[in-house]
Amino acid sequence: MMNDDQPVGGIYVYRGGQAPDNITHAIIDKSVKVIDEGAFRDNPFLHTVEMHDGIDRVREEAFHLCHSLLYVNLRRIKILDSFAFSDSGLTHVDGDDLEIIRDNAFQGCENLKKIAFSSLRIIESCAFEGTSLTDVEFPETLEFVGGNAFVMNESLRRICLPLKADLFHEERPDEHLHPNDTFDECDSLTTVELIGGVHETVSSLHMKRWRNDMTKDINQINVTLPRIPSAQKTNVIRWWLQSVHSRIEHYKTKHIQVLKEATVLLELALWKAKLDDDEGGDDSLEAPTKKVKIDVGRARNERRVTSGANIVIKNVLPFLKLK
Repeated sequence: MMNDDQPVGGIYVYRGGQAPDNITHAIIDKSVKVIDEGAFRDNPFLHTVEMHDGIDRVREEAFHLCHSLLYVNLRRIKILDSFAFSDSGLTHVDGDDLEIIRDNAFQGCENLKKIAFSSLRIIESCAFEGTSLTDVEFPETLEFVGGNAFVMNESLRRICLPLKADLFHEERPDEHLHPNDTFDECDSLTTVELIGGVHETVSSLHMKRWRNDMTKDINQINVTLPRIPSAQKTNVIRWWLQSVHSRIEHYKTKHIQVLKEATVLLELALWKAKLDDDEGGDDSLEAPTKKVKIDVGRARNERRVTSGANIVIKNVLPFLKLK
C-alpha cells in the first residue's frame, strides 16, 4: 500500500519536513501552520502550490531555486523568512496579509513583476533585489524599508508611500541596517506618490497659501527625482518625506489655532445676536418695572446659554476640522 506522503502522479500532500524534489504539484495539509526551512528547496519541477488559510509563516529557503513556480497565493501568511522564495520563477504574488518580509525573501526573482499587499509593516534588506517590479504600492501600515530592499530593480518606475518621516531610517537600532541605498541602481524610478489621507488633509487647510505650499512640496519630488543619480535616490526620497511631514504638521498646528479662534468668535457672534433679538423685542432688560428688579448680568448670561451656540458649533466644527 502506497504511503499518503509519497508523490502520486506528481501531486504531493505536504505535512512538514522536506518534500521530495521531483514533484510538480504540492498541497499544503491543513495541519501545517509553518512551512519548514528548505521544504521545497531546489525543486526544478514544482509549478503549483496550494496554500490554506491556516498557514502563518514560510521559513528560510522553503522555495529557494524553485524555477518552475510562477505564482503563489500566500493567503493569510504573515511572515516570510530569509530567502523564502529567492531565485524562484515567480511572476506575481498575492500577499494581502503579509506583515513582515525578511531579508532576501524574493531576491533574484527576475520575472517577478507584480506583488500585492495591504498589511505590510516591514521589508528587510535585499528583499526584492534583482526583481522586475515596475510599480509598487505600499500600504499605510508600512513602518520600515531596509537597505538594498529594491537594489538592481531596473524596471521599477513608480512607488506609492505613506507619509511617514522614518520609513528609511539611517539606522534601525534592532538590526543595524543602513537603508540609504534602498533604491540603488533603480535608474528608472522617477515617480513617487503619497497614499492615505494626506491629500484630503491638504485640501482642508484653512489658508489657500498653505494648501498651495503643500501641493508644491508634494509634487516637487517628481520634478527632482528624474535628474538624481540612482545612488542618491533613497536619500532624496527620505529627505523629501521628512520635509513634507514636518511642514504639514506645522500647518496642521496653525489650522487648529485658527479653528480655536474662529470657535470663540462664532460663539460670541451667536450670543450677541441672541441679545440683540431679545433686547429689540423685549425692553425688560433696559426698562424694568417698578415691581420687578431685573439682574441684567444674569439675564445676559442666560441669553448666552440659550443662544444655541453649543448646538451650532457642534454641527459646524466637523466641517472645519482637518480630515
